[in-house]
Amino acid sequence: MSEPGKTPGRAHVLVVEDSSVFREMQDLLLRQAGYQVSSHENPHAALAAAGKQAFELVVIDYELPDMNGEQFMHELRKLQPEIEVVFVSGSLTEELVVRLGTQRVSGIFHKPTNPKTLLEKIDETLARHGARDTEARVGSRSPVSPARRGSSQSPVSLPAVEPGAERLAYTPRYLIGKSDSFREFTHRLWKVRDFRAVLMLQGEPGSPFELVAREIAEISIFRDGPIMVCEAARFEPRRLIEVLAPSLLSHDAGTLVVTGVESFTTEQQKTLENLMTGRDVFLPFARRFRLVLAATAELSERVDSGTFGETLYYKASALSVTVPPLRDMRGDIVANAEHILARHREAGHSATPLAIAADAAGWMAAQDWPGNYAELARTVLNAVRFVQGDELTSAAISAGWSSTDDVAATPMAAAAVTESNHAEARPPFPIASAIATESAPPVVRVQTSTPAPSIRHSPAGQLFARAAAPARVIATKSLFRPASSHYSFASRLATTLEMAGSGVAH
Repeated sequence: MSEPGKTPGRAHVLVVEDSSVFREMQDLLLRQAGYQVSSHENPHAALAAAGKQAFELVVIDYELPDMNGEQFMHELRKLQPEIEVVFVSGSLTEELVVRLGTQRVSGIFHKPTNPKTLLEKIDETLARHGARDTEARVGSRSPVSPARRGSSQSPVSLPAVEPGAERLAYTPRYLIGKSDSFREFTHRLWKVRDFRAVLMLQGEPGSPFELVAREIAEISIFRDGPIMVCEAARFEPRRLIEVLAPSLLSHDAGTLVVTGVESFTTEQQKTLENLMTGRDVFLPFARRFRLVLAATAELSERVDSGTFGETLYYKASALSVTVPPLRDMRGDIVANAEHILARHREAGHSATPLAIAADAAGWMAAQDWPGNYAELARTVLNAVRFVQGDELTSAAISAGWSSTDDVAATPMAAAAVTESNHAEARPPFPIASAIATESAPPVVRVQTSTPAPSIRHSPAGQLFARAAAPARVIATKSLFRPASSHYSFASRLATTLEMAGSGVAH
């Protein structure tokens, strides 16, 4: 293939955009960044250009004349199979994001996108491509380049006042307490709240990992991004892409919470490594979320036995926080039980008592709760069904403790109590973002055309997500992708709800 006029050392980028405004903006942005750019309104003209010259990367709008962006991508790859692809479109849907995410697409952005974020993705993609070194691919004169040549400056950290050690580091919303153990725990979370790579939460079985992950998201610079949850039973590439879809449609970096890491198979460990490094099908999601992993002590035992990769373990647990067991927060046990009851009532169970009788409170505080928060939530919610008056009595607690029905079958089953009484059409991904002001941030089950294991999150997923009103502590914005008032999630959410309600497969 001939390459007339190609300047060695400078990457060539093809832009296909039918909007003259966006096309000129992208053209200017890329040229100022030091790239050679060929921009086109018509996809046929772009294909003709690709037949004469090699391009390293193409930026495509989805809505194009005569063919859509996906069709254009397939035609372009017939001419240049190795070209990197980035989509920037205002017509993305969750279904489309998932589909494109499985087709070797390097980036997917909702229009209008942050120019700095788009350029960072292009720089990163071309550097990874490896045909030239990073110096040749990243323009040294870029006004928005994340790191100009010769500059030793690192990303600016927003200032924060370290709370005094004698008080809680933040106002808790989910796991609550005032004990010394809990206060120290809040300070550990505060120190890692703005991490950008991987955080491992470790603890005993039944620890409220999801609650803690939500708390971290609430007090961090990622607070406006979506909270996405995936448990071990669903941890495979296709399901992960569906869960991660909101991170591509949001204007803020989100938080992905992965629970049950200690049970990962060899194949799931490979998937986790690809997810952490942004390789393979996860390339479009690179830098669009930060990762919180949750595991029990069984994980380190598996490392010792050789059934979990030692290198992967050290990468995943380089930054870790241990969630204290309930017995170390004995003075907070009753307060958390009351909190569970309050959220259960706010979720629509008006008959739920808010008070706990003195004898029942004394019994709760005396227990070690080997199943931790999950066991406490299960017992309390089981006991609600046996309440005769306005208080949760020791008799109801005893009945709830000894109950052997489905509600008490597993430590995580407490979440199903609220779910079973609130059947409603819900989108196929979890939402927790300030941009979706018309909806609370529930943890939502992915709906697919094939049967999948039921999702049982910790009590946070159902008891707190819908009922708790946002109580923002930190007012900073995401450093990854600043929020935009121009982006509306309402139409996307309405479409997805309609599809979910009619049983349309995603």
